[in-house]
Amino acid sequence: MRPWLIAAAFLICASAGLLAFAWSVQFDAPATLDGLAVGAHAVRLRGIAIALQTRRAELLRARVRRMRVTGASATALQTARWSLADALRDASIISREAGLDGVAETYMALAAQAAPERDDLRCLLIDLRSRELPPRERRVELLRLVLEQDCACANMLAGESFMVAGDLEAAAPYLARAAELAPEWPRPHFALARLHLRRSDSDAALRSARAALDSSSGMRQRLAAAELIRRAGGNAPAAWRIVVEQLRDRWTPVGLLALGFLLFVFHPALLSGGRSLLCRVRRQFYNSDNAA
Repeated sequence: MRPWLIAAAFLICASAGLLAFAWSVQFDAPATLDGLAVGAHAVRLRGIAIALQTRRAELLRARVRRMRVTGASATALQTARWSLADALRDASIISREAGLDGVAETYMALAAQAAPERDDLRCLLIDLRSRELPPRERRVELLRLVLEQDCACANMLAGESFMVAGDLEAAAPYLARAAELAPEWPRPHFALARLHLRRSDSDAALRSARAALDSSSGMRQRLAAAELIRRAGGNAPAAWRIVVEQLRDRWTPVGLLALGFLLFVFHPALLSGGRSLLCRVRRQFYNSDNAA
């Protein structure tokens, strides 16, 4: 097989995929960079994903400045600032996964500065800054945050800190409050399901595990929620069914590009095989005519 053919097929398929995605987001540069960063993160290229999110944040910061100069509406300006904060938050999360805690804290501080009205960003920033504190001081800091702002993230972090300490009775009300404030957020439902399992309360664990499954979108989250449902004694979708659903919903474009790549690479072999089959069929007909 010729290397240049493989390289050409890869470039053509990758370019077609990038063009299709850029068209789907109306050729918006920050949105395109976000999609590329998600893809790089999915294949564990965290350094590239951080660089792409950083570039996305730079473009969005420039957009916010232009909007302020031109006197854009408050709603449009807030949307742009929140997009900037999301880019910085995503860069922080990826940096933390890569073990760059100092870089992650810097990105999260910039995100909280870009959208100071967002409690979730402030909560995540406090979570990063308090990780090096002793457990008791960390719990005090998180409880102070709960008193200052009764948001889902603050209650979630406080509940988790009590769970780490083994105080399930103290953790339960904070986790329940987090699930009440953010019912579409799977994290408190997961924590509640595990808490109820540790307390041998199968019915409550089953309700929380089902809520976690309903609010989860990623494959790993849905697989984990299904496992919790089974541990609680309920009936959950089979693992293979969840995997197939995720592949169908999320990876169909990737599968089409992979199919196109294979066709590009192997089309000489396919053509040769087709010619051989056609010659064989013709020979068979010729032999049949001679026998007749």
